[in-house]
Amino acid sequence: MAQGPVFLTAADCQRLLSHLDVVAQIERALAWDAAGTIEWPTPRSLNIIGDKWGNDFHVKMCVLDSVPVGGIRVVSHPLDESSPVNTRLILLVDPTTAWPLALIDESWSYVQRTVGSIAMAARHLANPDAATLAIVGAGRLARTAAEYYSRLFSLQEIRVASRTSARRDETVAALSAKLAGVPVRSADSIEAAVRGADLVLTATSATTALLEDAWVGPGAVVACVGTAEPGRELLERADLFVVDNRDQLRKELIAEYGEGSPDWIDATVLEIVTGKHPGRTDQAQRAVLVTEGIASQDIALAYLAYQRAREAGVGLELPFGAAAPGFEQP
Repeated sequence: MAQGPVFLTAADCQRLLSHLDVVAQIERALAWDAAGTIEWPTPRSLNIIGDKWGNDFHVKMCVLDSVPVGGIRVVSHPLDESSPVNTRLILLVDPTTAWPLALIDESWSYVQRTVGSIAMAARHLANPDAATLAIVGAGRLARTAAEYYSRLFSLQEIRVASRTSARRDETVAALSAKLAGVPVRSADSIEAAVRGADLVLTATSATTALLEDAWVGPGAVVACVGTAEPGRELLERADLFVVDNRDQLRKELIAEYGEGSPDWIDATVLEIVTGKHPGRTDQAQRAVLVTEGIASQDIALAYLAYQRAREAGVGLELPFGAAAPGFEQP
């Protein structure tokens, strides 16, 4: 009888995976993509953007041939994607048998992958001595991102700006307690946080531009989780505009900036990491990174959690099909 699938909670994933595991698995997924060993559907994403209740639905999938494992990622959330009320599940399947391996709540790992992939890409783009990080936003993504940046860079200062001063100050206090040795300061405005910063991260639910081109100095690397956050002027004038996937971001860029905006893209993260694109060729060049997230990284991370769970005997066994008591093959 086949072994039934296992259910892993977000807390299980948090216990099983470290920050270094997350970054290493993201880079592994990029290497598999570069080698052409990931199978993708057409189209890559099925979306209902705003149903009559105001929620978004996404289904993404791929097969990681190198493992091998298949993954189907199912997401639904209110328009404010930072809402704690959401559905984020990954179904892992053995592609050689089509048998389900695991059902994983990726509420924790989604956040880790989102900011882990951004920090990893920023590391490949930034100057070696980058030491000042400006964060625009004070939510879960912003706080988690600060942890990743502090592990990948030798930070000497973190500045936090937010529309809500109380939440900003809470974030500063939380990060100060967690990131011992790195001064974390409140900034009275986005401009005050960004001017002179080597690294800039915008992690908000904003649908309008947060940054002005004049605030971003030579050599800075700006990373944004939303297409609107950097603004037209900065995107057009940046020396290097990098995205995680051209096709995936095309619709959003056109909707935000018009038909010609996809032509602004200079490279993808994959091209930078694998050396197919040289990245910045001068330390004074300014780079802007906009990422949406690639399902292969989420599925690779889910599979690593599943491997660790099986080794540790963690997770809830689910009765399924031939593995379920009393099941009779028709």
